[in-house]
Amino acid sequence: LVSHGSGGFWFPYLVENMDRVGPWAKATYDAFLSEMRASPFYKPGSVNKDVPGGECVRMRDVLVFDDLPRRPPVPNWAPPDMRKLGTDELPPLDDLFDAYGVHISGGWGFRAPVVEMPGYLRALHKRVADGGGKFEKRQLTSLTDAAPHNADVVVNCAGLGNHERHGRLARDPALYPIRGQVVKVKAPHVQQVFVADLDGFTSYAIPRGDCVIIGGTHDDDQWDIMPDRDEAEAIMKRAAAFLPRGYLDNAEILGHWSGLRPARRGGARLELDDEPDGKGRRVVHCYGHGGAGVTCSWGCADEVVDICRDCVKDTPMAVARPRVDDRDQSNNAVRTGADVRSSKSAQILKDWILKSVKKGGVAPTPKPQEPLPQER
Repeated sequence: LVSHGSGGFWFPYLVENMDRVGPWAKATYDAFLSEMRASPFYKPGSVNKDVPGGECVRMRDVLVFDDLPRRPPVPNWAPPDMRKLGTDELPPLDDLFDAYGVHISGGWGFRAPVVEMPGYLRALHKRVADGGGKFEKRQLTSLTDAAPHNADVVVNCAGLGNHERHGRLARDPALYPIRGQVVKVKAPHVQQVFVADLDGFTSYAIPRGDCVIIGGTHDDDQWDIMPDRDEAEAIMKRAAAFLPRGYLDNAEILGHWSGLRPARRGGARLELDDEPDGKGRRVVHCYGHGGAGVTCSWGCADEVVDICRDCVKDTPMAVARPRVDDRDQSNNAVRTGADVRSSKSAQILKDWILKSVKKGGVAPTPKPQEPLPQER
């Protein structure tokens, strides 16, 4: 599962069709923020340990360096606090240009969620199970096999399982892998997210509770998931040239990881397929988000739920987490288009938290204990 090893940083990355991605990203940003604020004990900059998985989400300062003339003035996914970086915040430009021929003319600064994916995935798993969901692990040869014959709707989130190379599920010729490799280091002084993604140069540092993710690569149509020693050295060399001087001087390498992002030419597929097998079974496809899976997650989930509701209008479907409509002026609010269920859902979650605390506290989600794949 590529999400397990990802940096979990909210940022539209390696994904097409920004007209759709922008609203998904905004809705997801607001969802993470809403989850953190659902606790009556929440303080800005802290984590919310009262919500399952909440201790795995933290807002961090982000610096994204770019060649601004090549980009839109303000992207459609921009957080409310996005600002242009000053010249004093740019990396050592002479070193970068001399070593890589990279030109950085500016960049953006903002705060964004960073998600500790191993622990967050466990919390989501528990949330579904607590809500009555069941999990079954088996190999599928077609979408027809994905659910019992009496199922009204199948939601297909199988990622690269829909690639035509595998000969099953959607067999989508537009789907392709983007191989990514990162190095995990111990560098507790790194508390900001740094990103540079330019033509011919990619480097980033994403702090997590247990390590800092140093990346990375994006190799189209590559299926090899074994970490490469030469690539790991190149990743660290680029980061040393890009990050503030001395940031990685004493960093201890903890491990190496590589995985495949499920990308799709033309953008992610999120749509209803009425009869993919000719038997009347309706399928909602949701895959192909490239490097923006975490960034689009809750926004896409909302859209999938809306489609499913239309398919089974007589079946009540619960809202599993709070959503936001309008953030107040003190939080630099922007309207996201989320519906009126949001305030009620948030209040229900707050009431549940307070009730649990009075009974002796909410059981904390286990601290992420991700096994680090070693370099080979």
